[in-house]
Amino acid sequence: MSTPGSDQNLPQGGTPQGQPDWGPPPAPGYGPAPTYSGAPAGYGAPPAQRPGMVQAAGIIGIVWGALGLLFGLLALTVAFDLNAVLGLFVLVSVVVSAGLLWAGIQIVQGKSPRLLLLVSYVAIAINIVTMIVGLAAGASIFGYLLGFVVPGVVVFLLLNTQSKQYYASRGITY
Repeated sequence: MSTPGSDQNLPQGGTPQGQPDWGPPPAPGYGPAPTYSGAPAGYGAPPAQRPGMVQAAGIIGIVWGALGLLFGLLALTVAFDLNAVLGLFVLVSVVVSAGLLWAGIQIVQGKSPRLLLLVSYVAIAINIVTMIVGLAAGASIFGYLLGFVVPGVVVFLLLNTQSKQYYASRGITY
């Protein structure tokens, strides 16, 4: 005979046979949350959460690339009329900006940081050449500092220990 409110199909523990045991619910504010031990085969540990440094590098790449692409395309409309060398520098900066934008999107999607690092190195190299030409023409060095800082920050963020460990845990080397 059963007592009121009990179910004869339940074993001693209170769970139907063949169903996962969720365990007793914790008292509010006490104890660990119940765990689900019946995960289907093939599901291991959750993937490592992307560090903020990796996310920041991707976002910087997207923002810096989009701004460079926007202003570069505007400057490209008049650059070749002023000077062929200037037009060539602006054209190269538009290509680099498009690369930064694309590589930043790749980072946010969780792909390898190799492209963003490469484009950042190219941006730094182009800035060095542009700075030398500008200084030879009498320009101030302060206008070129931002061109070093932003790609340098991206490189720093991606070569940080946390970022390297995150990508190593995903099997990505760069």
